[in-house]
Amino acid sequence: ALQGKIEIDERTITKIPAHFHGRIEKLYVNFTGETVSKGQLLAEVYSPELITAQQELLQALEYKESNPSLYQAARNKLAFWKISDAEIDRIEQLGEIQNNVRINAHHGGVVIQRHVALGDHVNMGDILFEIADLSRLWVLFDAYEKDLQWIGKGANIQFTVASLPGQTFNAQVSFVDPLINPQTRVAKIR
Repeated sequence: ALQGKIEIDERTITKIPAHFHGRIEKLYVNFTGETVSKGQLLAEVYSPELITAQQELLQALEYKESNPSLYQAARNKLAFWKISDAEIDRIEQLGEIQNNVRINAHHGGVVIQRHVALGDHVNMGDILFEIADLSRLWVLFDAYEKDLQWIGKGANIQFTVASLPGQTFNAQVSFVDPLINPQTRVAKIR
């Protein structure tokens, strides 16, 4: 019998960064554990530099035909800050500056970390949220060195979970850690 624990598959974690400096004006995700869908509005950020960039875009829009490179440069400036084409089109269509820029979820899942609160100032590169897909999880077992000869990649394992009594799960070993912890003499099996 092996002891183990369930963990998030780290490949499914999406980090939502700030691509510009600003202040969190509205927050639509209030707690970790909240489920969000792809494209869902997470927050609105006030950013003076994005207001300036929008002004430049609306001015360049007047010269779209006569100076297309100026117009494209103004669009590219907003795109550099990861403002979507749809959002840039919306600014053009409305013909007015949006005080707050909307931050949307890149992927659906569960919010496992919320690094910001209402009113926080954020810098470019700051992580605002971490979202994970919890539909598939890892189960990590501790295997003693002497047991490794019986457990290899592809081996079938049956296990139970304390919070789901009476249920047995089947899985295949997808990874055996090549390093053994020198203190515990244990290797991780996933």
